[in-house]
Amino acid sequence: MVNIGRMNHRVVLQSKTSTQDATGSAVETWKTKGTLWAEVVPLNSREYWAAQQVQSDVTHRVSIRYYDGLRPDWRMKFGTRLFDIRSVINVDEGNEWHVLLCKEELT
Repeated sequence: MVNIGRMNHRVVLQSKTSTQDATGSAVETWKTKGTLWAEVVPLNSREYWAAQQVQSDVTHRVSIRYYDGLRPDWRMKFGTRLFDIRSVINVDEGNEWHVLLCKEELT
């Protein structure tokens, strides 16, 4: 169960889209799908190693309300930081909450 009071960060979900430039070459861009409240938790070393057994290089756990259509090939913006979504978990298959296991993109 997610503690709603801890969902105090605004995040933006984005999906990758492909368009064509003036020369006809494919250009990949990111399209905003939604802005929502989230709990963003950096994983401590113990959680990191447990999560790494499932998904390598997971650095953060993010809890959000259920978002229909959310996929693990999307990304999340948190302020100026970008996160690859590695795993999308529908908590208890109840369509109420998602837990995302993410890896922060380092620039």
